Amino acid sequence: MTAAEVTRALAGFEQRLRDLGAPIVERLRPGLTRAEVDQVAAEFGVALSGDAAAWWMWHDGDRLRYEDDWGRPSLTPTGVFCGLRAALERSQQAHKTTWDQDIDPARPDLDWRFHREWVALIQGTTPLIVDCRAPAAPDSPTGVWAADGGLGHTITLAARIGWWHWALDHGHWVPRPDGKWLVDDARSPGNLVGLHARDDAS
Repeated sequence: MTAAEVTRALAGFEQRLRDLGAPIVERLRPGLTRAEVDQVAAEFGVALSGDAAAWWMWHDGDRLRYEDDWGRPSLTPTGVFCGLRAALERSQQAHKTTWDQDIDPARPDLDWRFHREWVALIQGTTPLIVDCRAPAAPDSPTGVWAADGGLGHTITLAARIGWWHWALDHGHWVPRPDGKWLVDDARSPGNLVGLHARDDAS
């Protein structure tokens, strides 16, 4: 059920961007089949949950390649929407880079390492990840990961895309004809509905 909710939310978000004239909608690759998603994920030793698979079944990323500019916004203002293979490659690299490093004994609660089953939905300095450690669960948590703080507040993917709709509705995010985004921090979730929601629209 969650995968269907994710698909509906993404289709609605795409239509909203199309109506607003955002160029990204013309650059989205066709989606993968579930069999293709599972095959690619298996090459990396990861099993994607249904809602995570729905993400790349909707579209397999942005057609543009960003090898030299991974911070450039595309689907959202916060980073790049990569195809599944590129997302898994980047995620596995983050895992290898962080996992062998020691946790600060003074802060054992602060585990900032990037888990092997985390997959970046949106790539950037602080990627938006989906946690697939329990792929059979009805939904998977999503959160923003930072190298100096680990995984932030988590919500389901369907709920997060709901916040993206909210960001468009309230003028927090405004897509521009040149493909960039205007982000009005005065109209952020934290300012308009409370600090507890400040990272949900990432």
